[in-house]
Amino acid sequence: MRRQQAERGRRGPLAGRLDEYAGKDRLFVSRDGTPLRGNTLYQAFVRARKKVGLDDLTFHDLRHTGQTLAAQTGATLADLMKRLGHSSMAAARRYLHAADGRDREIAKALSELAAHGDVARLPRHITMRH
Repeated sequence: MRRQQAERGRRGPLAGRLDEYAGKDRLFVSRDGTPLRGNTLYQAFVRARKKVGLDDLTFHDLRHTGQTLAAQTGATLADLMKRLGHSSMAAARRYLHAADGRDREIAKALSELAAHGDVARLPRHITMRH
């Protein structure tokens, strides 16, 4: 038991909770492992946000934050569209925010790429022709 707890601790607190409480095919399941019914998840969300004093936080705020973070990792517009099931680029563009400090990261990555001339580090959809 302690070994399992130690392993979960090394992977982070969320990983341990997921191992213990998430379903095999779905993240949120009932106590018996079946899919949640009705608005059970939303009711739990309302209780949780109230408990931590974030009454104004909406469920969509979580979705928006997740997509924005996905965009920050370098997800393409097509990736973002697929993740949330958007059929238009306009909907997916809502998540492409400029983040503080991001320009420095981009400039540093471009400088490293230029300094090393390492074509292998370019995204797969970019090809170099001589």
